[in-house]
Amino acid sequence: MSKAYFLLVIVLSSLGKFYAQDANNPIDPSPTIGLWNRFYSDEQSRLQLLGNITYGKWFYRFTAEYEFNYGNNTDLFNYDREARPNQNQFNSANFLVARLFQSADEKHQFGVGAVVTIFHEAKFAGGVNFVSVSKLGQLKIITLTTLQGGNDIFTMEFQPGLYHDFNKGWYFRSHPRMLFNFETNSYEVPLGAGVGKILNTDGPVFNLFFEPQYDVNNSLPMLYTGLKVLF
Repeated sequence: MSKAYFLLVIVLSSLGKFYAQDANNPIDPSPTIGLWNRFYSDEQSRLQLLGNITYGKWFYRFTAEYEFNYGNNTDLFNYDREARPNQNQFNSANFLVARLFQSADEKHQFGVGAVVTIFHEAKFAGGVNFVSVSKLGQLKIITLTTLQGGNDIFTMEFQPGLYHDFNKGWYFRSHPRMLFNFETNSYEVPLGAGVGKILNTDGPVFNLFFEPQYDVNNSLPMLYTGLKVLF
């Protein structure tokens, strides 16, 4: 990650008072923009831009991902049937919409809907999604699952998340992004835990996180880090 990014994190960490908003709830109605980066040892990194908003009973989410390659490992998650060249390239972009529901005690929210994706080499896929947020005491459990199919495409994404809030905006998190490509038999199954911090600048709310992970399928250390802004 660039020195400029680390400088940005330090500057944001020094701003303003802490905010009590639930900034780790993806179904929060606040418009949100996020920038995540997943580092795969010294082989590769994948930068993901994310934006989402809840309007009424509907949740909308857009993501786009770009891949940077540093090593010669071609065994990492493949989006195509053939081995991908070892170069920087666009991976995918998708749009997701889900109809939201809520339990009577307001402790559980979930949504079901559709997702469409354009993959590398202009391949399209579509399918279904499920998203949920449950509050159990001081714990928060979040899930996102998508299942998609298309011409030579059959993929699943599963994101199980566990959060616990502490004082002054600090929180514990364990929220891996697991990827399964059943056409290329390429799977990514990271596990890990980290910390995050929520800050209020009397304007946008900033949410920063740092989560070391380990891909148990590929025996590869990973680092998941990012910045999310709620308006």
